[in-house]
Amino acid sequence: MDRDPIITADDVIRAGACFDGVMTVVSRLHKRIAAAMPVSAVLRLIPESERGYVIRAAEMDGYGNGNGNGDGYGYGNGNGYGNGNGYGDGYGYGYGDGNGDGGFS
Repeated sequence: MDRDPIITADDVIRAGACFDGVMTVVSRLHKRIAAAMPVSAVLRLIPESERGYVIRAAEMDGYGNGNGNGDGYGYGNGNGYGNGNGYGDGYGYGYGDGNGDGGFS
């Protein structure tokens, strides 16, 4: 493996695994695991049916998060930060007692 990231149970949960399922694995392997471990070590401990979320948590499946600016082409899923422009219209109502409701659309 060219890249062997360190992951935690929290990383696996954030990748989409349910809390109870992760805690079941942690309980089952509690004598053989650490709070943070290299992905390769985790994959050796779990059956193939449980590996998908670990691989996703390590961002080794082609999905991931990214920050940055630029232009490009390609396929994939991810989250990122960027700049943008927007516009909109607003409306509001006033009452004789000095109170009012405001809103936007």
